[in-house]
Amino acid sequence: MAAVKKKRWPYVLGGILVLLIAIVAVVLWRLDAILLKAARDQAATYSQKLGRPIEIGDVSTKLFPYVGAHIQNVSVGAAEGEDLPLAEVKDVTVSVAAMPLLTSKGKDIRVQDAEVSGLTVNVIRLADGTTNVQRLQEKLAAQQPKEETPEEETQPTDLSGVHVERAALTDGTIRFVDRAGGAQARELAVKDLDIEVKDLRVGQPLKVDLAAAVLAEKQNLKMTLAAAPLPATLIPTPEQVTLKAEHIDLSPLGPFLPPDVGLQAGTLDADWKADLGGAVPGGKGPTKLVGVIKALGMKFAGSEGGKALDVVLDTDVTGDMATGDLALDKLNLNLGPAAITGKGKVKGLLTDKPAVEGLELVGRNLDPAVLAEYYPPLRKQLNGMIAGPIGLDVRGSGTQEAQAINIAVDLTPVRLRVPDQLSKEAGGAMKLNAKVTGAAASGGALRFDAKADLNGVDMRPGLLVNKAPGQRLEVAAAGTYAPAKTGSGMTVNVTSMSLGALEDTVTGTATVALAGTGKKATTTFKADVKAAKLDAEKLLMSEEQVLARTGGKPPPEPPPGEANRFNGYRGDIQFAIASLRYTAMDLTHVTGVVKMVDDLITVEKFSTGIYGGKVVADGTTIRLGPAPAARPFTAKVQVQGLEVAQALAARTPKQVLTGKFNGNVDVQGVGYTPDKLQQTLLGGINGNLLEGTFLGKDLVSSVTGPLAKAVPFAKALKSGDVTSLGANLPFSVTIKNGVAQLSKPITWTRPEAAMSFDGGIGLDGTLDLTGGVSLTPATIKTLTVGKVTPTEAIPVGLKISGKAWSPEVTGIDVKPAATTILKLAGGAALGGLLGEKGKAVENIITGGQDKAKAEAEAKRQELEARANEEKKKLEDQARIEQEKAKQRAEEEAKKRLKGIFGGK
Repeated sequence: MAAVKKKRWPYVLGGILVLLIAIVAVVLWRLDAILLKAARDQAATYSQKLGRPIEIGDVSTKLFPYVGAHIQNVSVGAAEGEDLPLAEVKDVTVSVAAMPLLTSKGKDIRVQDAEVSGLTVNVIRLADGTTNVQRLQEKLAAQQPKEETPEEETQPTDLSGVHVERAALTDGTIRFVDRAGGAQARELAVKDLDIEVKDLRVGQPLKVDLAAAVLAEKQNLKMTLAAAPLPATLIPTPEQVTLKAEHIDLSPLGPFLPPDVGLQAGTLDADWKADLGGAVPGGKGPTKLVGVIKALGMKFAGSEGGKALDVVLDTDVTGDMATGDLALDKLNLNLGPAAITGKGKVKGLLTDKPAVEGLELVGRNLDPAVLAEYYPPLRKQLNGMIAGPIGLDVRGSGTQEAQAINIAVDLTPVRLRVPDQLSKEAGGAMKLNAKVTGAAASGGALRFDAKADLNGVDMRPGLLVNKAPGQRLEVAAAGTYAPAKTGSGMTVNVTSMSLGALEDTVTGTATVALAGTGKKATTTFKADVKAAKLDAEKLLMSEEQVLARTGGKPPPEPPPGEANRFNGYRGDIQFAIASLRYTAMDLTHVTGVVKMVDDLITVEKFSTGIYGGKVVADGTTIRLGPAPAARPFTAKVQVQGLEVAQALAARTPKQVLTGKFNGNVDVQGVGYTPDKLQQTLLGGINGNLLEGTFLGKDLVSSVTGPLAKAVPFAKALKSGDVTSLGANLPFSVTIKNGVAQLSKPITWTRPEAAMSFDGGIGLDGTLDLTGGVSLTPATIKTLTVGKVTPTEAIPVGLKISGKAWSPEVTGIDVKPAATTILKLAGGAALGGLLGEKGKAVENIITGGQDKAKAEAEAKRQELEARANEEKKKLEDQARIEQEKAKQRAEEEAKKRLKGIFGGK
C-alpha cells in the first residue's frame, strides 16, 4: 500500500499544476479581453474629442517572468474629407521584470524593453492648402478652456526606482502626401526613422540617438543628445548635441510647412557639435560650439526677383560663463548679404586675473528690411517696425592691469516703429556705447560703463513720456555685474547712474540681485535717486496731448497681469528731489523711502513742502497685484500750514476758500477714478482751519437781506460776498462712499453772528449743508436802524447747496426772526411812550418774566385776531363796493347804446 501511495503523489501534484496552469490561462484570456475592452472604450472617448476614429487591434499580456503587454494595430483614422489615417502603429511592446516589481511592492520598476515599431504618420496637404495636422491642432485648441487655473506647486516625483534598459522607436515613417494638386498626388517621406534610449536610470548619463532617411532611400540625418547623470526626477540636463545632415533637399517639404513660410527650394548640410555646459539651466562647465551648418539656395515665395538666401554658420567657439572665458577661434554667420564675424579671446573676465586678446565682433549689412527681400515672412513679422543697417562693433584688448571690451551699437541709420512705445526716423541719433572691464578690485565682478544717446527717439507713441525727436534723452550707468556663485542668479551693482530728460537730470545708485528659478525666483533691489529739479509736468504727456494722438478716444486700458506676478520682489527706493513740478503742483524738498514686498507698496517715509506748508505721508500703502480698478490703498497724510486757496486753485473754476489747514487725512479705498472712489472711499479728515474765509457768499447778508424785507422798518446790510470763518475753525469729517460727512456740526462766532452747520460734501464738490446763522444783538440793532436791540442772538435757519465754488443759499426761514423783531419793536415803542412806568409793560412784551411773557403773548394773539377780523370786514366791504361800481358801469353802457340806435 505504501508503494502505491508513493507512485500516486506525482500524479496528484501534476494534476494540481495542470489545474493552476488552466486557471492562469483562463485568467490571462479574460484579462486580455478585459484590457482590450477598456482600451477600446477609452479609444471611443478620444475619437469623439478628436473627430477621428481610433482603433485598437489586439491587446495581449504576460505576467511571468516579465509583466508585459503587446498592443497591435493601433490607428488614428482619417477625419471627414481625408482619405488616409493620421497615424498607424503595428506593434507596441512593453515588458517589466516581475520579481523586482512584486518584492518591492511596485517601487522597483525595471523595464526590460519598450518598443514602438512600424509607426506611420501621414501628413496630408488638402485641396484648400491646409494639412490634416493643422486641422487637428485647431480642433484641440478649440477644446482648451479659455481660462486655465494656475497649477499648484507640487513636489517633484521621485522616480529613482525606475530603470529602463531600452526604449526605442524603430522603422518609423512620416509620409507627406500633397492632394492640393488634384488627381496626381505627390508623395514623399521621412523613412527608416529610429530613436533609441538605453540604460535610463538615476545616476547614469542619458543618450538619445536619432537617425532617419529624409526624402532619401538611406539614412541621411543623424542626431544625438547626451545629458548629465539623471537626478531622481529623471528630468535631463542636456550636455551635448550633435547634428549631421547629408545634402537634404528641403524643397519637397515646402507645401507641408505653414503657408506663410512659402519655402520653394533649398538644401541642408550639417556637421555640427555643441557642448552646452553652463549655457543651459543646471549645466556646468564650458560651452563649445564646433562645426558648420549650411542652408543654401533657400528660396521663398514672394522674394524680390526670386533671390535665394544662403545661411551659413561656421563656428569654433568656446565660452565659460562661470569664469568669463570666451575663445572665438572662428565665428562666421552669413545671412545672405548680412554677416557677423568674430575672433579673439577673453580669459578670466569674472576673475581677478582677466586678459583680453584681440577680441573682435563685427556686424555687416545687418538690415532686417533687406533680409526681408530674401525671406518675405520676415516682413510680416517685423510689421514695419525696423528698417536700416544696424551698426555692431565689439572690440577688446589689454592686459591684467588694463582690460577693456568696447561695445558700440549704432541705430542712427535705422527707422523704428515700435507700436505703443516709440518711433524714430532714419538719421535720428540712437547709439549705445559700453565699456566692459575685469574688476579685480571688487572681488572678481565684471565692471561696466555704458552710455546711451536717445535724442533722436520719439517717446510720445507710448502716450506717457512727452519727448519728441531732437529733445534730450540720455542714459548713463556704471557698476559691476557678478553671477551667483551657486545656482542661478546674478547681482548688478550700479554705482552711478544718470538720466537726462529734456532739461532735467536724475542721478543715483542701485543694486539688483536675482536668485532662484520658477515660483521660487526672487528679485531683491535697492535704489537711491536724487534730482535738483524735475518738471514731470513737461516730461509726462497731458490728457489733452494723449487725446490729440488718439483721435479723441481714451487710450485702452492695459490688460491685467497675473495677480501674483510681483511675488518674490523685495526692496526699497529712497529719493530726494529739491524741486518737483507735477500736475500743476510745485513741491519742494521731496524726500521719501518706498518699500516693496511682493505686490505691497508701503511708503515708509515721505515729506514735501507744498502750497506754503508741509505734507507727511508715512504709512501710505497700495497693492499692485490686482487690476487698476481693483487695487486697494490706504492713505495716511499729515498736513501743516497748507495754504488752502493755493491747493484748490487748480481744482476749482474759481476760489472757494482761504486760510491755512493743519490736520490729518486717513482714508482707504479701491481704484483711482472718481467713479470708483465715490463707491469705495472710506475714512476721515480732521484738523483746524486758521484764519479761514468762505468765498463767493456772505452768509450773514444772505440772511439779513430776506429778513429786512420781512421787517418794514429794517434796512439790509451791505454784502461783502465772503464769510469769515474765524481765527481757528476745528472740524472733523467721516468719508463713506465718496461723501465727506461732518462728524459733528462746525460752529464759529463772528462779531456779527454765530454760525453752525452740519452735512457733507461730495468728491465732485457738491455741498449739502444745513444749519443756521444767529444774528447778534448788535447786528439786529444795525439792521433795524437802532429800533430793536435784543438781549440775545436771533437765529435764522438755512441750507447751502450747489458746487462749492458757486454755492446756493436756500431754505431761509425768516418768519420766526421777523416775528421776534416786530414783537421787540412793539415793546420798545410802548416803553418810550410811558417812560419809567412803561418799562414794566416793555418787559412784559419783550418777555422779561415768564408770566408776563405768557400774558403778553395771549394779548398779542387777541389783538392779532381782532386785527384779522377788522381786515376781513374791510375786504368784504371793498368787494361789495367793487360789485356796485361794476353794476353802475353796465347800466350806464346800456343807456348809451339806446341813445345811439334810437331805442327807448
